[in-house]
Amino acid sequence: MRGNSDALDGLFPDRESNEPLRHQLVRKLRESIEQGVLPPSTRLLPSRELAVRLGLSRTTVTSALEQLISEGYLESAAGSGTFVAATFVPKPPSRKPEAQPPPNARALLALDSLLRWYGDAGGRGPLRAVPDLSQFPQALWARITRRALAAGAEHLSYGSASGVPQLREAIAHHVRQFRGVPTNASQVIVVEGTQTAQRLIIDVLLREGDAVVIEDPGYNMLRASLIARRIRLEPVAVDFEGVQIADAPAALAAFVTPSHQYPLATIMSMARRRELLDWAHANDAYIVEDDYDGEFSFASKPLPTLQSLDRSRVIYVGSFSKSLAPGLRLGYLVVPPRLVEAFELARLLATFGGTRFVQATLAEFLVEGHFARHVRRLTRSHDERRRALLETLARHLPPDRFRVQGGKAGLHLAVIAPADFDDVAMSERLREHGIFTEPLSYCCVARTDCRGFIVGYSAAPPNEIAEAARRFCAIVGS
Repeated sequence: MRGNSDALDGLFPDRESNEPLRHQLVRKLRESIEQGVLPPSTRLLPSRELAVRLGLSRTTVTSALEQLISEGYLESAAGSGTFVAATFVPKPPSRKPEAQPPPNARALLALDSLLRWYGDAGGRGPLRAVPDLSQFPQALWARITRRALAAGAEHLSYGSASGVPQLREAIAHHVRQFRGVPTNASQVIVVEGTQTAQRLIIDVLLREGDAVVIEDPGYNMLRASLIARRIRLEPVAVDFEGVQIADAPAALAAFVTPSHQYPLATIMSMARRRELLDWAHANDAYIVEDDYDGEFSFASKPLPTLQSLDRSRVIYVGSFSKSLAPGLRLGYLVVPPRLVEAFELARLLATFGGTRFVQATLAEFLVEGHFARHVRRLTRSHDERRRALLETLARHLPPDRFRVQGGKAGLHLAVIAPADFDDVAMSERLREHGIFTEPLSYCCVARTDCRGFIVGYSAAPPNEIAEAARRFCAIVGS
């Protein structure tokens, strides 16, 4: 027992209990011996020292030890001290049933299978649809960050939960100029990326049991967020023109990716955009337009955003994760004027706003034109990489079994496989060879006819993409 503070901790008396102190010490020592906390042959502290440590009289301690000696728990050796009986066999520990997590926790744990391909768990490599962070303007960003921090305590204190005013103004200018979104700074809510935007939209628009239309196949992070909040999903199939909204039931909202559908890489046609807006008005619903990689278009005439066609029914979501870096955790919403106050309050309740000096850095980055120049450089780079991927796939992918879809916008295209193709098993096989691609079937909600792969062209130089694509073709075509 010497030096064993844990054993001693269990012996301190409860002075508010009605149980006599001697009885308490006998019981606690007995339990410590039975449970193996005090193993056989353990030497106890001398009675005088034990009494001082526990704040008891020596008489109480001596009496308790004598009782346990008589019961066979302890033994005393003259001149050596008191020991736990060498022959005593501790009881095996009782196994209490493990407490189950509460229902909400169990529901969240059940979503793990939907998220296994995201983040670092999804792996890295040339064919992932993620930014090449070697192209991030790190030195320039660091200089602007130092200026933001040197401005004083303003950006280290509390502020508007909806975002630093300079950034909201800069974002409004950016989306007006580059995406044709007619807005002003008051409609911009700054958030920590698309996932935070989706959660905020759910907070403002939806309650448990409400129905929403989602694309099938679609983005599993959105799907998981909706399921976690017990929102009823109405999956609607996506074809080469976008979501087939004519087949959609009534719902309170529709979440879509019109500029570059995830994962099928299609661009929603103008006719389908108008159908979607008509559906929203007919159902008194809102459309959530996720423009997650809308800065990158390789078409000669990009189509207008839904928000530019109807400001009253569309909530526009933008992100800097694909155009700058996901680790910055910066995104934004452009909300209809009548919802601004509700979104501002929801944002305040959710997080009290984001990191102000990072927002101030981005504001200056936008205002000084660095972001526009960076996107132009990335667009040229992505175009070169995209062409390398398309050429390799055209040369090596078996055309009788696979076809390429998309490649006119964003950071990825889709390789479509036969409906009976096991894309999950093939994705696992590709991972064993260091090639990371997400299976299309993994993104399906109700569909069973959608098989293939999400293949990116932004994560590495053209030669690395071409080499990885050749290996991809050889494996999936074998």
